[in-house]
Amino acid sequence: MRHARLAAALALAASLSACAGDSDRVSPDQFELTRQTRESETWARYLPQVYGGLMACLRAHPAQPAYAEHLVPQNHGMILVQVVGADGSAQECSTDTDGRTTPQLSPVAARSPNDSSPETAMFTPAGMSEPLLRCTTLHPVSHRDGKLLGWVSLPRSGCHETGPAAQSSWRAFGNEPFWNLRITPEAIVLDRLGSLPLQYPSEPGEEQGNRWSWNLAPPDGDQRNRLEMNILNTPCSDSMADRRYDYRAEGRFGGQELRGCAEKINTIP
Repeated sequence: MRHARLAAALALAASLSACAGDSDRVSPDQFELTRQTRESETWARYLPQVYGGLMACLRAHPAQPAYAEHLVPQNHGMILVQVVGADGSAQECSTDTDGRTTPQLSPVAARSPNDSSPETAMFTPAGMSEPLLRCTTLHPVSHRDGKLLGWVSLPRSGCHETGPAAQSSWRAFGNEPFWNLRITPEAIVLDRLGSLPLQYPSEPGEEQGNRWSWNLAPPDGDQRNRLEMNILNTPCSDSMADRRYDYRAEGRFGGQELRGCAEKINTIP
């Protein structure tokens, strides 16, 4: 009953914003959400009704770009949004659901990125990189015309934050020949010049001192596609990009050596 009353109030507030003309005020019936987002027990199920105010709060943060790590619907068509900027600083933002009220900001402590309680959901606008967070699932938010508006990160049940390498996401890469490896909680994908990407089931690396190692069986059973990869906590220089990285990558694929640099790719700290 409480959810029904709150949804009705948010729908009424959103309907008043439909004629406001601001590009962030999308009519609620124009949103495309995944079933998991629509049925989640988080604030994200109200996203179509609060989107205008949410985007107003994201734009108001002084350190751009910014993402929302929590939102609480309030009485009288107001919302309270916790917004994190590019510098990692968090601001609590108060405005109405359609963003017509000037957002009011006040500094707060950032929530833990590993807070995966049932009430937690994060929203990252499409202007930022696609977020990669341990113990969350990523769900696109789109306009019905196909335009991507952003991503909702929902907590994943039965996931534990502890383990080898803290289950970080990585990118390893090298040149001559070109290769690129992405290691995330969802999958491990190897790209090579002139070849189709190969996807391996995700698994945590084995931690040994300053080294993380993977020995991945080929998903198609072809032993020529077996992949071994080591990421070492040793500085590495990418001469082609004239850039230094904190990690070095060494591996072997199909009898060929892979050497290059590596970096953590968690886009939300």
